[in-house]
Amino acid sequence: PTPQPPTVAPPTPQPPTPQPPTPVPAPTLQPPTPSPPTPPVPVPTPTLQPPTPSPPTPNNPVDLSSVTCANYGQYVNQAGIQVTTRIGKDAGKDETFLLDVLDDNTLGALVVCDGEASCSGNVDFTMTAASKAVPVAIVCCKKDACKGNVGLTVADLATPIDVNVHCSGESSCEDAVWTVAGDHKLDGYCVGETACKASRWSAPQGEANGYCSGESACEDSRWTATEGRLTMFCDSTEDTCDDAVFDPYALCSGGGASNARPGSCDAGAPTPSPPTPQPPTVAPPTPQPPTPQPP
Repeated sequence: PTPQPPTVAPPTPQPPTPQPPTPVPAPTLQPPTPSPPTPPVPVPTPTLQPPTPSPPTPNNPVDLSSVTCANYGQYVNQAGIQVTTRIGKDAGKDETFLLDVLDDNTLGALVVCDGEASCSGNVDFTMTAASKAVPVAIVCCKKDACKGNVGLTVADLATPIDVNVHCSGESSCEDAVWTVAGDHKLDGYCVGETACKASRWSAPQGEANGYCSGESACEDSRWTATEGRLTMFCDSTEDTCDDAVFDPYALCSGGGASNARPGSCDAGAPTPSPPTPQPPTVAPPTPQPPTPQPP
């Protein structure tokens, strides 16, 4: 017989041997690392700056209308006044004075001529158009202080100013000429014998005022205010305003004003009002006796 190959039995399948699971290490929990506290951001304390001072506001001009030879010392050291002094005999004789004020903090200009002939001779007081508009006062104290060819000229400025001239003493301002332009106001005070004799005062467009006291204090003087008001006082001392001319006229007071040139004060009198018209008076009719009628 044909030999047969031996029969081989198929292998018996074996179930897979389970492998133990590979242990997965548990994650190590680390405690959170504390972060250092963030320091607070300091808020800068605002630095208080002292207020920046504003430039001073210019004050109103000073009042120099009351400066006299008796009280000018109260003004000489006052802040804000430009002061020029000539004290003593012939101290400022034949001198030229420029009165221009260029400093914004200066509020007035004062010139003091105190002493015999202290500002006499050929003297010019001048304020030009370049000046700041501030009040001006000139005091002429003692005999002949501002006598002679003495003149004041104030140019037309942006703002009208007050110009005051005080003359005290015998012939203190005799023959002097005081002139202001524009609408400036000019006041003249003449106290003493012949203090302002033959002097000239002119404020063509502005107001002018004169005060005269003393024998012949304003004799033969001339005061002009063509467009503005002119006011004059002449006391009743002998010849105070004899032959003085007030142009075109002045509102006058004082017993000596009547000795001024004729017409200088008359035109200043108030104009009387016209009478109020009255309705015509109608007379009542005269009663007539009745006319008899014929029977």
